[in-house]
Amino acid sequence: MKKYIRYIGIIGLFAIISYLYVWSFIKTGIIYVSSDRIFHLERLEEAYRTLRSGHLLSYISTYSAARIGIATGQGYPSINLIIYGLIRLILVKPVISYYSYIMVEQFLGLIVAFYAGWIFFKGSKKSALIFAVILRTSTYVMYNDFGRADIGEAWALIFVPLALIGYYLITARREYTRGVLILSLGLSLELYSHILSAVITILFLIGVYGLHLLSDRKNIIAELKSLIISAILFILESLIILIPLIDLLREHIATPGSSLWSRYNYSPVKFSLTNSIGIDSENIGIILLILTFIGIFFLKKMSVNIRKIYIISIFSLILITNIFPWSLLQNTPLRIIQFPWRLLAIIVVLLSVCSVVILDNMRMLKVWGVVLVTIVSVTAVVVSEQNFISNEKSMYHIARSDKDIADPWDKLINSSNYDKMLSINQTADTNKYFTYNDYNKKSARENDVSIFNHEVSIGNYRKSISNKDIESGYQEVTYKLRELPSDSGRLTLPFVIYDKNNYEVYLNSKEVEFYENKYSQLQIYKDKNLQSIDVKVKYIVPIKYRIVNVVSLVASVISLILLFNIEYKNNKK
Repeated sequence: MKKYIRYIGIIGLFAIISYLYVWSFIKTGIIYVSSDRIFHLERLEEAYRTLRSGHLLSYISTYSAARIGIATGQGYPSINLIIYGLIRLILVKPVISYYSYIMVEQFLGLIVAFYAGWIFFKGSKKSALIFAVILRTSTYVMYNDFGRADIGEAWALIFVPLALIGYYLITARREYTRGVLILSLGLSLELYSHILSAVITILFLIGVYGLHLLSDRKNIIAELKSLIISAILFILESLIILIPLIDLLREHIATPGSSLWSRYNYSPVKFSLTNSIGIDSENIGIILLILTFIGIFFLKKMSVNIRKIYIISIFSLILITNIFPWSLLQNTPLRIIQFPWRLLAIIVVLLSVCSVVILDNMRMLKVWGVVLVTIVSVTAVVVSEQNFISNEKSMYHIARSDKDIADPWDKLINSSNYDKMLSINQTADTNKYFTYNDYNKKSARENDVSIFNHEVSIGNYRKSISNKDIESGYQEVTYKLRELPSDSGRLTLPFVIYDKNNYEVYLNSKEVEFYENKYSQLQIYKDKNLQSIDVKVKYIVPIKYRIVNVVSLVASVISLILLFNIEYKNNKK
């Protein structure tokens, strides 16, 4: 009974930390300016409206992203956004729902980190608790939530500890079955939120395993067998993401651009000293920085495995700086990671592990030590957030005018202007709000100004239609066109077509043949004297997507059941 009371206490503590994590922001009622805010607010809106329509996933954007049919849902996983949709359905208010979603993310992150720490530190609840608190209050976690507002990477970061501990169980503990299940689930859960995070984790583990084989090949057969089984499980659990992604990549899409590594200039120390979480301030934070430095003095006291983790962490930290000649890799496949500092998602996990060991060597793994670390960590979070809010309010203002609403990237968003600034509600004649070409077709990108401005054309006639002339539904858009010229010919609409087999088009409720122009835009044939028409384009979710969704669900559920069974037996022992 006493054991369960402790776990309830830990869960209660995590709930309090999660609330305090967003308290400063909820109090102001503002969504602050950040690097990727606009892009992800649109994704959240798509997820909410999709769920409200009675569906879980969308593959093309018909409620967001200027409603031109960009296949954002195929290129950027949205499974984690279902949680936001549920929260928004309950709370309704978008700003409160936004921060409640981040609060749930933090709570889940603390739970997962505690579980991973509990496994690594062999059942030590104090060690697992400190690990979870240090990791989830690190500035890199906060930076993804607030400085970048990148909900994809923020949620993927929750599951990085699972992937790492799964690998560790296979290679260091020889707990092969348990390791296989945790590794596959960790990677697939990362992939459900952010593809690139999962790719970076896989590349890191491949590199680390290569180093591992240089010094220890005793159990190579068992290890490789386990890693292969884990890879197969990962693929089965991830088919829900992988199959649509593979189809999308065949369509010659415009992927997110890579940065110019010749200009890459990153130092993890500067912003860590100030515990900054603002735009372009990716860092590990003052607490991890201090503990990492102190670790040098305890290096000899560390076990072999912890010493390896510490050295890999330090090496990785140096690797992501401009000391390493990243410019030489600009034209290699590695450029897909865009920013080398993205490796911080793994580094902060490893350094948090080392921090627990360092605190243990400092005789701080006592109740008073846990309390002190928690108070210091949470205080650092609140102070960093207050500084962030203060800086944002001094630099930006709340969007109020039509001009602000039309171009709100550097404006503060609150409950009064939230709905107005969404692309679905924009009233400006020229679209300045959403012009992201990520996951758009390369051919469409060549005519993106016309497409984003919702231009309709036939012959010499060309006109931008307003948002009120476009109606959205689940995976469908209807254009209500009036006063068209009487000429007959191909009518071009501001909608991007990927695989023609997955679309149906209706003219005045009657299904008609449709075409693509050289920019991959939808075209239909308009008869002479037909001047007022309704054109509906509908995306039909392929049967194979529905099948792989079921396969992934079944594979994931079976893996979870097997893992729960293992943990239950371990607890009984």
